[in-house]
Amino acid sequence: MTPSQKLARARHCFQAWLNAQPEEDSPETIQIRPEETKVEWSETVFICDGFYRGRRFRTDSASAIWFTEEHELKIHDADGACVATLTSAEMEAQFAAAQPQTDTAQTEPMRRAA
Repeated sequence: MTPSQKLARARHCFQAWLNAQPEEDSPETIQIRPEETKVEWSETVFICDGFYRGRRFRTDSASAIWFTEEHELKIHDADGACVATLTSAEMEAQFAAAQPQTDTAQTEPMRRAA
């Protein structure tokens, strides 16, 4: 998996976590499609001691850091307490479950030009 694919997976998992959080000021009858974002968030490069460590995602009520070396996404609440930690395997499973299932089996062999 390329670094850009790993970053896309981390973004997806943070967005999915944000979408799963209940909103205090909205009635529970409102349904939002999974592909819609409920919260705007920003992304910055995370550098510690002069070395690239990953990416930081922030909203008004939460933040997350995707650590590239550890292959983890750690999500924190507004007070800074860690509320969720997703390992590489957990992120991969969540990302794979959200992707549309396609049938890759071919009934006829591919033909090539002569």
